Amino acid sequence: MNSALDAVSIVLYEPQNDINIGNVVRACRNFGITDLRLVRPRVGDHAEIERIAPRSEEFIAKNLKRYEDLESALADTVFVAGATARPRKGNWIVSEPRELAKETVKRAGQGKVALMFGREDSGLPNEALDRCHHLITIPTNPDYSSLNLGQAAMLVAWETFRAAEGIDAHEDDATDLVEVEQIERMLSFAEDALETVEFFKSDGKEHVMRAVRNVLMRADLTPRELAIWFGIWKEIPAYVERNR
Repeated sequence: MNSALDAVSIVLYEPQNDINIGNVVRACRNFGITDLRLVRPRVGDHAEIERIAPRSEEFIAKNLKRYEDLESALADTVFVAGATARPRKGNWIVSEPRELAKETVKRAGQGKVALMFGREDSGLPNEALDRCHHLITIPTNPDYSSLNLGQAAMLVAWETFRAAEGIDAHEDDATDLVEVEQIERMLSFAEDALETVEFFKSDGKEHVMRAVRNVLMRADLTPRELAIWFGIWKEIPAYVERNR
């Protein structure tokens, strides 16, 4: 498993429901996180947690840890991100899960990272938020914005896994595509160029241009690539004219 994920901990602050803890265990196992920390859980019954997360006996025994206070749960971490559903006053950096996941993976190269979630009924208290470097917020439908603990942890764990495994590694390299109007203008240059060299035979012009159009439309041309094709089609008639 990716070493960045080995440095990630999920911290549940005062979880009230073992069903939710079980769902977070499932999220951890689905997405390669092997450190789950419970701070003052209301129950934390292993048998009930295991019922919700089948075949997780070894994970629960080895990787599910209890802490009596937040200080000891976070003592070995270098970066803490806390999940919140409500706007907060203050100067916290607030990120969505995908953006936060990139920062998490980066910080995981420096030490242990904690992704922290609060109580099901009230979220993280100020004493927990004060220990956060970033806050995590998950955009939802404003008409029904409530996420349960298991859902929130699953989404954050999934994005962290994607970032750690490089699933979106080329996302930042994406460039703007060109507008259809620009492609149409370039195709008119293509048609003129092919006419100049007498490429079209009898009534095949329409079919040839449709084939050229299909290829270039499928290519999702970038502005730089479009400029190259413009140059090619414009140079053909210019070359013919120079060499008459």
